[in-house]
Amino acid sequence: MDDLPTQLSAASLSASSSNPPPIRLRASQRAQIISSAETFVKRAFAQHDPSHDWNHVHRVRLLALSLTRSPELSTRTPSVDLLAVELGALFHDLVDAKYTSGSSTPSGVLSAFWASLPPSPPLITAEQKTLVEKIVGNVSWSKDERRRRLSPAHLSAADVELQQWLDGCAEFWCVSDADRLDSIGSIGIMRCAAYSCKVNRPLYIPPSNPSMDPVPPAEQAEGYNGSAVGHFYEKLLKIRGDRLYTVQAKTEAERRQAAMRGFLEELDLEWLVAQQGAELAMLEAEEEEEEEEEEEEDGEDVQKL
Repeated sequence: MDDLPTQLSAASLSASSSNPPPIRLRASQRAQIISSAETFVKRAFAQHDPSHDWNHVHRVRLLALSLTRSPELSTRTPSVDLLAVELGALFHDLVDAKYTSGSSTPSGVLSAFWASLPPSPPLITAEQKTLVEKIVGNVSWSKDERRRRLSPAHLSAADVELQQWLDGCAEFWCVSDADRLDSIGSIGIMRCAAYSCKVNRPLYIPPSNPSMDPVPPAEQAEGYNGSAVGHFYEKLLKIRGDRLYTVQAKTEAERRQAAMRGFLEELDLEWLVAQQGAELAMLEAEEEEEEEEEEEEDGEDVQKL
């Protein structure tokens, strides 16, 4: 984050390079780990709604792997651990507070998976397990929001250590950026609607401005009265720039943001077409009624003559 000392990134980079290298796996061994992880996640997410189902996880996995090709990561030493990235992406929602107990922890949830892997020869190092668990435990948007609200003067030693890790862990960057990219653009629009249905949140309530706020209600989440559109202003439209880590994700986010802004403009336009059309229809009906009344009055006057 911009308000923290710049030396944190360098410290984190040197710390990460001190970890032992990953185990060199044969293709069949890697496939075994990934297949087991997929089964583990599919079982855990079997009852999830479409906003956070297996398909979301799979998209995040693909995006995370693609982000390892971001230009600033191509010359990184040591190179990005693709296995940790893929496992972190597959497991990233396992402790999501919207779907799990608040007491769930990455190490607790993943202990059964680690235990299911063959112990000999080992397929994954203790350091890789810790890395994956740390990714899963910190990918949450709400946690990032809380971290950003902390003043540097009030950071604990643990906060500083965590920020060092966040600033230097490329594997975390890829998973975090991938999860956020899947929250925006066309798929983000559909996911927002899907989650709104799950929690019985209205899809669209037009903005109102009874207090004549100088900031247009259409630019405030509160203006949409708790409907799904409010979530765009609370979170989705913020996913760009410094809320992402990799160059590739920042570029892709701009394209997806443009799609969402176009959608929101069209949504407001559709409401205005209906609202103004209804007002015109009522106005025309009133005018016709007035004309009929005038004609009746004129007819009565003629009869009197």
